[in-house]
Amino acid sequence: MPHFLRYLTTQLHQQVPGGLVLWYDSVVSSGQLKWQNELNEHNRVFFDSCDGFFTNYNWQEAHLERMQGQAGERQADVYVGVDVFARGNVVGGRFETNKAALGEGPR
Repeated sequence: MPHFLRYLTTQLHQQVPGGLVLWYDSVVSSGQLKWQNELNEHNRVFFDSCDGFFTNYNWQEAHLERMQGQAGERQADVYVGVDVFARGNVVGGRFETNKAALGEGPR
């Protein structure tokens, strides 16, 4: 799958200048669906094969800290999801969604 993603990214760049291919964190290198809530060694191969990366919304502050190392100089290519409905163990949500943006979550 990473080879296809790399091919898709290359083809998109040729056909659609400025186009971006983004990947979601839930598929791991084995091809299984396993939400990670972060960029890590299990899904990094996909990040390396496209333009950007979305995380699942169930992250905690520790996930963000680990992702800084994983993303390296491409930190601006990682997009962090926020669950405004506050399902599960999330930072903020509902009328406190701003807490996720302010980094007021569990560590």
